[in-house]
Amino acid sequence: MAEINIEQLCNGCEKSVTQLKKRYKGKKYCSTCYARIFKKCLCPKCGLSARLPKNDDQAICNECIKKQPCIRCNQVNRPIGTLTEYGVVCNSCSVYFREVERCERCNVQSQKLTKISRFNDDLRVCPKCSTRDYETCPSCHKYRLLELDEKGNKVCKKCITQPNKPCIECKTMISAGCGDLCDDCYWIKNLWSKFHQNIYLFESSFLKKQYENYVLWLVDLVGAHQAALYLNKHTHFFIKTEMLWESNIPDADQLLLTLRTSGLRKFELVTQWLDQMHGVKISTINKNECSEIDQANKLIDQLPQPSLAFDVVFAYKQKLDEKMHQGKTSARSVRLAMKPAVALMLSIQDKQLLPDLAKVKAYLNEYSGQAAALTGFINFLNDQYDTDIDYISLKHSNFIKEASKRKLEKELISMLSPNTDFNVMVWVKNGLQLFHEMSYQDSLKIKLEMIVEIKDGYNVLYNNQNYWLPKNIDPSFKK
Repeated sequence: MAEINIEQLCNGCEKSVTQLKKRYKGKKYCSTCYARIFKKCLCPKCGLSARLPKNDDQAICNECIKKQPCIRCNQVNRPIGTLTEYGVVCNSCSVYFREVERCERCNVQSQKLTKISRFNDDLRVCPKCSTRDYETCPSCHKYRLLELDEKGNKVCKKCITQPNKPCIECKTMISAGCGDLCDDCYWIKNLWSKFHQNIYLFESSFLKKQYENYVLWLVDLVGAHQAALYLNKHTHFFIKTEMLWESNIPDADQLLLTLRTSGLRKFELVTQWLDQMHGVKISTINKNECSEIDQANKLIDQLPQPSLAFDVVFAYKQKLDEKMHQGKTSARSVRLAMKPAVALMLSIQDKQLLPDLAKVKAYLNEYSGQAAALTGFINFLNDQYDTDIDYISLKHSNFIKEASKRKLEKELISMLSPNTDFNVMVWVKNGLQLFHEMSYQDSLKIKLEMIVEIKDGYNVLYNNQNYWLPKNIDPSFKK
């Protein structure tokens, strides 16, 4: 891949030049400034003659610099990429110390911009854009720039110009473009290389052995290729639970307490291994309960702290948690009760005020379906905070019913817009609630096979009773 030389600013003379002679501690110098600033003298570390910057008493020669570890990867005796004010950076790590710029083609930020001569567009582009004309070689399966061979097939240059060769491990003949290893040997080597890097993360010899056992099990299950791709992600399971692996396999309760349901969901293969090989099975009931508890906690975290709104809802949750521990309610019921309580307090602009009847009505006007779920929170406010909200009268009045009707009307009207994708099931379910006063629970039982389209609307057969609904679009409206 040929690169076009571009002009760069010399930090010595502040002139634009096409070629730089020296990069030193993040600064660039042309040949003229290099000769002016870098003078021959003895290296203060090794005593040998070298060109060093005349104004830097701490400067040392390149050979001494090479012996210093890279400040990023800590490797020594590697080619120098750049010398920063913090120390030497090897060539492989130097990209991470470049200035972040935007790709002139896709506008994505990158530290690896370059001009590619074959595009003839004079744009500085990111790695993805620089390989936009690459394809997968059918011979070696590498993503490269392809050329036409003698038969007119598109193949990479290596596979065209170089003969097949044996894999250095298994001696299977492979295409030249594959490198030294066949796919199987490559992924086996890649997997165990990652394994040997990761094993040093753990101190417990017991955990190290179990980690190795897991890798062997994973290879048998999905193969070396997939195992290599999964391994680093799955290693986080063992890192996060390391304290549980001193001398025994952790039990289900310990794992659930540490990772929670959301964490375990990320490591399904690891939990499968624990179940199959060690009989550690985390019950679905326990995972669901843990998930409900975590969701309830996330709900309350939506409220600002400190605030009266947070304190009130937190106290309400403590009461619900106490009932749950007494076996009087479930984690799911706690979460369902918390949702409207949090939403009501969020709807009040001043988070230092308690709701009154007007604020409750304003909330239910938008969320009439939450009337029943909100009852417990309103009773709690009346008992603990003397709010005196007459919720019983409100529920028995026509307010909630009318609010629900208004909401259904809005939803049906919105479906009449030509820009809205029409959904027959939604239209029918909402229409049955609005026009026939069918309960929400019953409307959920409506199936597509119960609906028959007729000339002037829809016939719905439910519980041996026919319901008629108008069609979605009025011809006059459509015009």
